[in-house]
Amino acid sequence: MKRLTPVLDAIFAGANPGLIAAAMIVALLDVAVAAQHLSVSRAETPVAVRTVVVSAETEQLAPVIPPELRDMIGHD
Repeated sequence: MKRLTPVLDAIFAGANPGLIAAAMIVALLDVAVAAQHLSVSRAETPVAVRTVVVSAETEQLAPVIPPELRDMIGHD
């Protein structure tokens, strides 16, 4: 194991700068894509608006309860 440690140390020391360079490239590509998404001008899409009218008559009605459930009110 003592002979393997210096060999592994040398391998990983050589791979470390390559991994750092790859991470930098990926980060720069990520920033470039984000900047491209921000700079794209999009046409405004019309927003459909629906007007809902609630009459006073509808608000005052009690919810309809089926007769089977109405008979069970008060029985726990």
